Amino acid sequence: MRRIRQCLPLLVVAGFGLWLAGCGGGVRYHKYEETGATLEGTVTYGDQKLEVAMVIVQGQNGSATAFIGEDGRYKATNVPLGAVNLAVNTDAGKGEMQGKFMAQSQGKGGGTLPKVIDVPAKYANPTTSGITTTINKGANTYDIVIKK
Repeated sequence: MRRIRQCLPLLVVAGFGLWLAGCGGGVRYHKYEETGATLEGTVTYGDQKLEVAMVIVQGQNGSATAFIGEDGRYKATNVPLGAVNLAVNTDAGKGEMQGKFMAQSQGKGGGTLPKVIDVPAKYANPTTSGITTTINKGANTYDIVIKK
């Protein structure tokens, strides 16, 4: 019994060390290099400017996202350089808008919801949208026009 008590702290420390080693191998995060590039513009569907959506910028070496603001414009930072595919995800924009509206209504007694215009689902994914542009270092402007 005495021997077990003497070994118990060592076993606990060894077990804890093995547990920590096992936990570190699961999820790995990759931080992309800062590109110094931004992409901004407006999004229109037919002749209507979108007020609610998330813009996705997907390149070979990473991606960036931006929500359309109250002014109808988006601005993505740390955008991957070179050829990129773009997407316009209105479902993600709706979720972000609902979160903002709930926060406003709890703090200030409400707010006005912007007009939501749904675009076809193929535009929500950068690989199926067919919208492309090229990003250079610095500020880039690209107005996304989706035909009806």
